[in-house]
Amino acid sequence: MIVRSMPRTRRALSALLVLVAISLAPLGAAQERPATPLADALRALDRGEYGTAETALRAIASPEAQLALARVLLETGRHDEAQRSAETAARSASSRIAARTLAGEAHMARGRLDEAQRVLEEVASEPIAHRARVMLGRLLLRRGRESEARTVLMRLVRAYNDGTITSRDGEGLTYVGMAAAMLESPHDANDAFREATRVARDRVETQLEWATLFLSKFDLGHADECVSDALRVSPNHPRAHLLRARILLEQSFDFAGAERELSAALAVDPNLVAAHVTRAGMALRDVDIARADAHLDAALAIDPNDLEALSVRAAVRFVEGNQSAFDAAVRAVLDRNPRYAELYSIVADHADWEHRYPDVVELARRALRIDPEDARAHATLGLNLLRMGEEEDGLAALREAWRRDRFDARVFNTLNLWDDVITPHYERFDARPFVLRMHREERPLIEGAVTTTLRGAWDDMRRRYRFTPRQPVHIEMFASSQHFSVRTSGLPNAGVQGVCFGQVVTALSPRGGAFDWGQITTHELAHVFHIQLSRNRVPRWFTEGLAEHETVMARPEWRREEDHRLWLALDRLPPVRDLNSAFTHARSAEDVMTAYYASSRLVGYMVDRFGFDRVVAMLRGWGEGRSSADVVQRALGVSIDELDREWRVHERTRLAARARDFAVDFGRYLDVEGLRARVRSAPRDAIAHAELAAGLAAHGDVAGATQSAIEAIRIDPHQPIARFVLARTSLARRDAAELDTHIADLIASGHDGYEVRLLAAQSALARRDTTAARAALDAAASIDPERLDAWHGLAQLAESSQDAALRRRALERIVALDQHDRGALAALMQTLHEAGAWDALLAVGPRVVFVDPENGRGRWLHGEALLHAGRARDALAELDLALAAEVETPGPVHLARARALVALRRAREARESLAAAIAAEPALAAQAAAVLPP
Repeated sequence: MIVRSMPRTRRALSALLVLVAISLAPLGAAQERPATPLADALRALDRGEYGTAETALRAIASPEAQLALARVLLETGRHDEAQRSAETAARSASSRIAARTLAGEAHMARGRLDEAQRVLEEVASEPIAHRARVMLGRLLLRRGRESEARTVLMRLVRAYNDGTITSRDGEGLTYVGMAAAMLESPHDANDAFREATRVARDRVETQLEWATLFLSKFDLGHADECVSDALRVSPNHPRAHLLRARILLEQSFDFAGAERELSAALAVDPNLVAAHVTRAGMALRDVDIARADAHLDAALAIDPNDLEALSVRAAVRFVEGNQSAFDAAVRAVLDRNPRYAELYSIVADHADWEHRYPDVVELARRALRIDPEDARAHATLGLNLLRMGEEEDGLAALREAWRRDRFDARVFNTLNLWDDVITPHYERFDARPFVLRMHREERPLIEGAVTTTLRGAWDDMRRRYRFTPRQPVHIEMFASSQHFSVRTSGLPNAGVQGVCFGQVVTALSPRGGAFDWGQITTHELAHVFHIQLSRNRVPRWFTEGLAEHETVMARPEWRREEDHRLWLALDRLPPVRDLNSAFTHARSAEDVMTAYYASSRLVGYMVDRFGFDRVVAMLRGWGEGRSSADVVQRALGVSIDELDREWRVHERTRLAARARDFAVDFGRYLDVEGLRARVRSAPRDAIAHAELAAGLAAHGDVAGATQSAIEAIRIDPHQPIARFVLARTSLARRDAAELDTHIADLIASGHDGYEVRLLAAQSALARRDTTAARAALDAAASIDPERLDAWHGLAQLAESSQDAALRRRALERIVALDQHDRGALAALMQTLHEAGAWDALLAVGPRVVFVDPENGRGRWLHGEALLHAGRARDALAELDLALAAEVETPGPVHLARARALVALRRAREARESLAAAIAAEPALAAQAAAVLPP
């Protein structure tokens, strides 16, 4: 059901025969060139070797070289020089059309729209001026002159249909594709780009325009394929790196990866307006208003009329909460192009990030007032009405979007989800104050637990927040990660387990993944309170931290155990005023977990020190439109920077004992070039060499890491970072003797630690010395009993050695630390059952409901524990659910049911259960006779 390519829903473009050449095939021409100085320079330009190409072209005195030089200058952001070079080339009749076109592009890049239009119109009427017509059409659309643009662009379509542009003209086909895209005919655009790449796959502009089409339809996989093809040919191409950055942001909010791509783009073209605008958008998502404005200032200094930059400026004012400035920013866009409905879509994207879904709906409606045919606005309206629980209106809006645009992946996926999955397979039902949606096969197993859990959390939060959210709150649990993701974002890879939209919560159900559904939905329900109390303005760090705090209050076993990561990262976490960036700029999943944990610890500190009511007051402060600094000062009576300092002192004091647990924080050493520079400036500094080794290891350069670490210990034989890096590389080479040498040195020099002992255990296991391995794992668990690796290792050793006591101890710790581990929970419950440890089984049994409710055996064991505790009614309910889950061995479950029914004095039903037990397993007859004697 997921869009993988643009389907053919209309006729393909007809392919005729006439070929007309353009004087310069820009941006990656595929044809072979003879070995001449000009040809060599053009090949260098095709490959993005701009310095080489420029040097060679400046040495060639010809109009063709001058024109190619102008292209180099344009692609590297020297627009005025490019324009002058193009004007020089235009003096030659052979280059005039291409040169005047390029001069128009240079004017357009600087926002000189009148000049650009004048220059392009001079040549656009020429029969072979296909590129000039494309650029003129783009310019006219930018100015809101849609009718004029359509007239110009249709000439390209006619040129294809009358054979002027043939199926063998890769460049001309690209222009046809660009024109079709601007004419809002994505099917024809897709076909044209496909035909163009068949002729000239290595033509970079073709791949980038195709990528832009895919990106506009949220077909991110194909967009990335096109960008990869472009970068294969031209690894330095700035626009390719820009598009890769935008794809990374759309795919996974990978800010670190996007920043690397933008840096690569701007290193070649420092005047690439869209790159500065993208950086502004990233800063705005961090609510860093000053930095967003600075990036927009840079963009608008290059092109003061760039509509995207001006629209993001409006988004900045929107997020800032400055209504008059927002209105002025909107006027600045619409004064330039009254038809630019995309303005509101751009603002809506940032409002979405801020959880302001009612505002997104209003922005989409404002876009539709400008352009009722705007398919993107219809899609935005529909998706966000669904996020607000208004399903009938939301689906109607999505169908309007689909009627206008059959290629938006989000719309396609969402409508298919409703038609093919939700309507036939899910049930929606009232459970006040909630409306719940569950897969019809899961509902019998989890409905009762879900309603009990969430109603309890709801009542507790209402009391403590002194606030009742708008009702009903929609809780939707999906049995497939793909279906959850499409319901949440319209795309198949959300990468999370739950999302709150303010009044609608979407989450994975137990069938959708090995997660504790109770923790996920309680966390997201907390966001309902936070988003509504703050009027959708709560910062991410605060709502995530407070939601984590709520889950721990609900069930202590839902607490995260991440002190080791917090200790390592504490001095490099951004300050509280910028703590959102700990989420957006995380470089790894571990960094994201650290951001969640740090935020939860910070909120817990505020609750403990200032009281929960003051924390709730902060939510109301954001709802009044105040800045975070003002909110903290008013609610807590300290500045935001004082809060930051005092919390870090508190955490350092709490975690001080961890200073004795040596560890290498590889995330600290990611700037390899900076580390190399430090080594060059201090070649006898062992720490500099060791840190470079850690950085190289973090980037997977094992050979370089080994070499740098060896150099470090030549200078200082006991340098601990270098020893640790060498221990890891020794393990990778399976050199146990060398590994033991490094471990012994670390311990002897006072650098013992959890990870050091894990390495020692791995070394011992490689030597098949299980006694030494157990000693090392015991030592690791003693150093840090809240980390899982050592306990998993001990459980495996216990399994192989049949050490029941050790196995139970390890499993109990694993289950206590990892609330999502179904396998460990099942193994522990079986172990406790075999040992007759009914009290312990009763304590962990309820967790099977949250972690693995379709595990019939686990529910049976929980029922047995309830029976032994004298809770026959609860036991009967759990045993019934074990049967509903289709337990593999139903006989013992029926037998347990009979015992529960006897305790409840329901003899007739007990006899029926005993008969069912014997029918399922005849060997149980003797036990059945003892339950209810005749």
